[in-house]
Amino acid sequence: MAGLRGNEAWFMFAKQASKGTLATVATATTHRVPFSGGNIGPVRETDTFAETDASRDQGFPFVTTSGVEGSPETGVRDASIGGILLGVLGTDVVTGTMPNYIHTLTPANTLPYFSFWKGLSSTLYESYRDCQISSVTIGADAGGVLTAALGIQGIVPVRLTTDPSVTPAIPMATGALYNFNEATVTLGGGATSLIRSFELTIENNVSRQQTDDVVPYDVVPGVREVSLSFDMIFETLDEYNKFHYGGAAGTAISNTIFQTSAIFSFSKGANNEVSFNLPQIAYTELSPEPDPGGDPIVVSVAASAVRGGSPVVTATVKNQVAAY
Repeated sequence: MAGLRGNEAWFMFAKQASKGTLATVATATTHRVPFSGGNIGPVRETDTFAETDASRDQGFPFVTTSGVEGSPETGVRDASIGGILLGVLGTDVVTGTMPNYIHTLTPANTLPYFSFWKGLSSTLYESYRDCQISSVTIGADAGGVLTAALGIQGIVPVRLTTDPSVTPAIPMATGALYNFNEATVTLGGGATSLIRSFELTIENNVSRQQTDDVVPYDVVPGVREVSLSFDMIFETLDEYNKFHYGGAAGTAISNTIFQTSAIFSFSKGANNEVSFNLPQIAYTELSPEPDPGGDPIVVSVAASAVRGGSPVVTATVKNQVAAY
């Protein structure tokens, strides 16, 4: 018997009404997307108990904890990315009407609970309740597809005996994928065409809490960290000077942290767009290097969002989805 096919796989997600209640699978609010990498599934950690019984054999095994962990990756489509961003940020204010709903997503102190489901090779089906999206990394290189890699922490996995995407029928996402060729980049308030990659990470540092049961009590977010990195063609000294010398025309080393802003927008027209606005960032790395081969210099830039930016990051999604 041949093994089951690994490329027949998907994961679904929907926002829960509250902790403890698996989200209802509904065509309007549930999104089923293909994997482009990673996985999600149950975790069960074990240990062994050592005793002074004069034996050289290892001790007796026992289960210490369980839960749900995941790192699924999928291509960015405007219909589903809004739900992912709601999970990692926490707040979604919706304006507009069909066909141009505008979702403005900003950070909140609390995160919503999400339910996830997985289907693998028309054989393995599971649900994952009381999950929070600990992190999302969205990125693309020049000419490449924009992808979203999620970090998920959850409490309750359940193996299902039927396909949860059948009743009601939740179609697999097939909308157009966003590409870095559709990007418009604004740095420090001015448009630039020197940027050739993008990676934004929103990290909530969610952890599972365990008390008196092998099933964790809850999941809780920790410190939120927002970081940005991109590759930039090294054509002028402006950003280099800002990082090392305090300003675009600086020549003396500075003990101040230069702050600027960044906006990355990806557009497929007036009604379909994904954009990220970071009003205050501080560079943490910007060091051009010589190349003995003589290729044009491309410098890797890293930055972190600064708390003074209010909010530290705003994601805007234009699509035809009324609510998540």
